[in-house]
Amino acid sequence: MFRFVCVLVLLCMVEGCYTTMVRVTTNPAGSAVYYDSQPKGETPAEFAVDWYGKHKVTLDHPRYGRREEWVKLKAPAYLWFPFDLFVALLPFKVTDRHEFSYDLTQVTKPEREAERHESERAQ
Repeated sequence: MFRFVCVLVLLCMVEGCYTTMVRVTTNPAGSAVYYDSQPKGETPAEFAVDWYGKHKVTLDHPRYGRREEWVKLKAPAYLWFPFDLFVALLPFKVTDRHEFSYDLTQVTKPEREAERHESERAQ
């Protein structure tokens, strides 16, 4: 019985953890990435985040300008209560990965409207 209790205590002390990673890629590469207004480097960028939910990704490319996108990170089922307790007790690290890709060469709808308004003003 004593051995069982010792093994149980040791297992509880060896706590694993989980990490949420976000990877942002763009076409073309080289955009500055801001995640919730915090600089995260240039694309392709990969960084850890602390919480799930809705976040703002801002891309700033020297040629294609600035683009803001809202992304929603949803926790996987194994991180919902009560399963997250078991994930926290695992003796290894669990990584949840999210990837977002953007094509900066494509013109978005607001940019098309701005171009149309500029051409109307020029006439």
